[in-house]
Amino acid sequence: MDNKEIWIDGNTLFYKDHGNIENANINAIKYAYVQVLGDVPFLFVFTGHQHYISTELHGFEEVYHKLSDRFHFDNETFFAVCKARKEDEKVKIWAKKMPQNYQVLEEYYDDGDLGYEVYTEPKQMMSWDTTYEQLEAWGCVEAYFTDFGAKYLRFKYPVRIESILIDQLEIYTDNISTNRPVQEFFVNLYDETNTDKSYKKLRELWIDDDIDINKYGYERDDQCYLQFALVDGISASICYTYDNDYGYDDGSTSLHFYNKRQYKYFLENNEYEEVMEVSELLSFPNKLELSVKYIDNDGVKHIPLKVKELLQEKSGIWLDLVNNKIGFVGIDTALILDLEEIKYFTLQNVLPAKGAGYADLIVHLKTENYLYVFTEDTYFFDQFAAQLEQMTKRSVEIPQAYYNC
Repeated sequence: MDNKEIWIDGNTLFYKDHGNIENANINAIKYAYVQVLGDVPFLFVFTGHQHYISTELHGFEEVYHKLSDRFHFDNETFFAVCKARKEDEKVKIWAKKMPQNYQVLEEYYDDGDLGYEVYTEPKQMMSWDTTYEQLEAWGCVEAYFTDFGAKYLRFKYPVRIESILIDQLEIYTDNISTNRPVQEFFVNLYDETNTDKSYKKLRELWIDDDIDINKYGYERDDQCYLQFALVDGISASICYTYDNDYGYDDGSTSLHFYNKRQYKYFLENNEYEEVMEVSELLSFPNKLELSVKYIDNDGVKHIPLKVKELLQEKSGIWLDLVNNKIGFVGIDTALILDLEEIKYFTLQNVLPAKGAGYADLIVHLKTENYLYVFTEDTYFFDQFAAQLEQMTKRSVEIPQAYYNC
């Protein structure tokens, strides 16, 4: 194995790519293509992540035949494309046959404003205002983690949203405040044909034939994407991607539901405002938008009146040594953290290139998480580094600027 550049160990495929050994979970392969890039044929497989595997790796032939025997790749097409070596040619040679995981009900339900119905026994209607922690406590969802540690929740029971019944609706839950209402639901829907029939059924369910599609998105040869209001405060999107220069057709329609309702009561912070003190204040010359949103972080609150009076129409940072707090003031909201939670700060400058230049003020927490707090022009925050370090007794790092390529 020492001289091989690709091999299989159990259910893991190892292969060399740009000098590094990458790996792919064979059990998770959803579809495979043969693709010519730079005059070199590649086996492309998707496992939730994209893997481009060069056919020129030492040991490739043996591995390919093992995979083909297992999945029944279209070998005739694979070897024909490899032989022709036509630049950028890309052909699907296999796709996992997925069972249909949704049903458009014959009866029309116009109750989306109330929420979604979970098919437990008995069925239960859940409000869109139900929080992540409430769903977990109720036991209708199960958690799972990706290879990179990101957490998701998956419904253990079918879920009805208006007239569509969905199996295994999912929720992304990484780095969110669990006491907030769920912000996004998603699922990849497969028809029994594993084609765009799923997209067409959803479009027929929710979109009138006589509307101007361009007001909702687009329908092109490479991709169809529409986003629309489902009910007040809740929007939905449907997307189907076809084979094209940059896309791969996996036979599914991506369906998302977005909670855009306002929950401003999370901004209330009367208990702290009654006792707060402003020990030190760093004032910026203008107003800056706070990058952290209240729906994602418990620390985002109304700007305290004491701070508003001091800063007037400007943004800034205050230190409260009495209560061991630090606050970052944006346009309409402030991020308030315990000073002891902060490990250090980074002022990261980005130089203009293909993209615009900018600078980020980043707070690094002792939990090893970090928050992008403010964004402004390149080098804007450097002038405040010494004052911020003196105020907080935390180091302020200014790494080398890099180009926005």
